Amino acid sequence: DCAKAICYIAGKKISEVIDLGDCKGVEECLSKLSEVTPWDVEVFEKVNENEYLVVFKKCPIRQTHYTVCTKQGGALCQITHGYIETILSAHLNRKVKLILIHPGPNACLKRLVVS
Repeated sequence: DCAKAICYIAGKKISEVIDLGDCKGVEECLSKLSEVTPWDVEVFEKVNENEYLVVFKKCPIRQTHYTVCTKQGGALCQITHGYIETILSAHLNRKVKLILIHPGPNACLKRLVVS
């Protein structure tokens, strides 16, 4: 879908100005990310060495859904995916993929896969 691709690329582009400094591992990077961006993301469960269930407690994109009355999980969510994946990939030197499991009114649950 073209809208999803455009939103994903936009998220990647705006992430270029974020520097988390020196962080080791997914949990430390998410903690630093939560300090320097409007997103608040925590590990809910470590499934294995390369897979995590993460909770997005604060998300400016989720708040946008409520403001403009759009459905969660659609194209706008790709901004978050592009943004977070690009930042984490740069700091972990590995590919990162986010997969939406459950969008919620107060938080979203996503699978984070590092490869």
